[in-house]
Amino acid sequence: MGGYIDLDESGFDPDLHLPIRGKWYTVPSPHTWEDTKRLRQRIVESGLPPVEQVDDALTILGAVRDPETGELEPAGVLAEMTSDNLPWPIILHAGRTAQLHFGYSPEMAEAHWGLSWLGKVTDLEKLVELFGRKKPSKKQKAKTSKRGDR
Repeated sequence: MGGYIDLDESGFDPDLHLPIRGKWYTVPSPHTWEDTKRLRQRIVESGLPPVEQVDDALTILGAVRDPETGELEPAGVLAEMTSDNLPWPIILHAGRTAQLHFGYSPEMAEAHWGLSWLGKVTDLEKLVELFGRKKPSKKQKAKTSKRGDR
C-alpha cells in the first residue's frame, strides 16, 4: 500500500552501534513496551541521565541482576566490553548514550556521544556557572552601552 516498504526489506536497524577503539559494539534496542516506557519516563523526568543512574546504564548494555545476590552481572554487550578491557568511563559513557538514544532521541544521543571530550578541554563547573547567571535587564544593558561609558 502506498509508498511504504516493509522495514525488514528497507535495511532499518533499530539497534545502536557505537564505535569504540576501532571496534563496533551493538546495543540492542529495548524489545518490550514496558522497558521502553520505563526508560522514556526516566529520561523525561530527569533529563540527561546523571552519573548516579549507573544501574540503568549497565542494564541497557545488557547487565542482568543475580537473583541471589542482587548484584548486576555483565551480560550482552557489557560482557563484551568488559572482556575487551574497556575502561569504566568508556563503558559508562556508552551506557548513558544508549539511554539517551532509546529513551529520548538518536540526535540527543549523538550529541552526547560527540561531546565526550568537552570536559577535558573546558572547566565544566565554570560553564555551568556562566550559563546559570541571570541575564542583565534591558535597563542594565542600556546603562553600559552608552557611548560615553567606554
